Amino acid sequence: MAETPLRVALIGCGRIAAKHIMAITKRNSGLLLCAVADTSSRPFDKLFNTCKLSDKKKHQIKKDVNTYTDYKQLLEKEKPDITAITVPSGLHYIIAKAALRNGSHLFLEKPMSMSTIQTKELLEICEQKNRRIAMGHIFRYFPVVGNLQTDIAAGRFGKLSHGSVVVRWGHDQSYYDHRAWRGTWSNDGGVLMNQCVHAIDLMCWLMNSRAVAANAMLGKRFHDMEAEDLALGTLQLDNGALCQIEGTTNSPSCDHEAAFYLLGKKGEVRLGIRRDRPYFDIRINGKKKNLEYFIREIRSRGLFGLFALTNPHAGIYADLKDAVLNEKSPIADAESGMMSVESVLALYLSAKEKKQIKIPLAKNFSAEEMSEYIFGT
Repeated sequence: MAETPLRVALIGCGRIAAKHIMAITKRNSGLLLCAVADTSSRPFDKLFNTCKLSDKKKHQIKKDVNTYTDYKQLLEKEKPDITAITVPSGLHYIIAKAALRNGSHLFLEKPMSMSTIQTKELLEICEQKNRRIAMGHIFRYFPVVGNLQTDIAAGRFGKLSHGSVVVRWGHDQSYYDHRAWRGTWSNDGGVLMNQCVHAIDLMCWLMNSRAVAANAMLGKRFHDMEAEDLALGTLQLDNGALCQIEGTTNSPSCDHEAAFYLLGKKGEVRLGIRRDRPYFDIRINGKKKNLEYFIREIRSRGLFGLFALTNPHAGIYADLKDAVLNEKSPIADAESGMMSVESVLALYLSAKEKKQIKIPLAKNFSAEEMSEYIFGT
């Protein structure tokens, strides 16, 4: 007997929403897209038209899916099993809170929220309501990463020295001009909150640790926006290792890159993605282990694992569905969302106060409190 699919509602029809629709409507996903909401009806058609689906399937989706211009009305009428939230970052908290209180599980795009107190509240509601939150931390779902994290935690790479993260995710000025909320402190933040939060989450997860202190400097060099387009920082982890961070949207928009390096006493890891092409180089005691990890990936995840880069959101939905049905935590859960936001906010606060900041933060801090930050010339 076929299982009843979980009903999914999508709130927000921005550019990332197409990946959600592709993942939800994927064959044998065990999910059913029941409703979509945005502030007006105009984004609906544009969203469906950008999905790489047959005209027949697009027509069927439009026919079957209910559309709303009020997310509260959607939550009340549809009572979805899962609510996917893809609105501007500054709206994540209020919509996530409403969905959780309505009894829905969440797929929440990064960041979890824009303040520490809001992330903690969402985590508390999640636990009180026995709901699951899967964060859109896509790097955790990339090929090889899961097996690497298991081995690093088990000590195969030995005591960790440090890691480094490079995110060169260029955008031209039109990217920020196209949406008034982009690059603002209240609704988006800069390269740290928007582009680097994925990478910071991945590195802390790979190193089986959490940040306990932050140091950072910010720059605004090429863009007309409120927040930073350049950030350099360091996180100290609770196992004593350090993590160096470089993030910028000043690089060419045709050459997106996210690169990671991790050094242990027994081995080292290089992995990343550049121009949509993944790469990795894994060495233990000086010997290359790429083939071993490639074979393990196929054995543990099948051929699906090798194609995760085409739409990692499909992997997140599959993981969330499994978490909901079997009452367990997703790979990128609510706690990971809270920790990654606090790490970013600590880096911001370090730049603002020009000193090292301890984590967890002594008091609530939000990205909006950076509004009076003065960039160097």
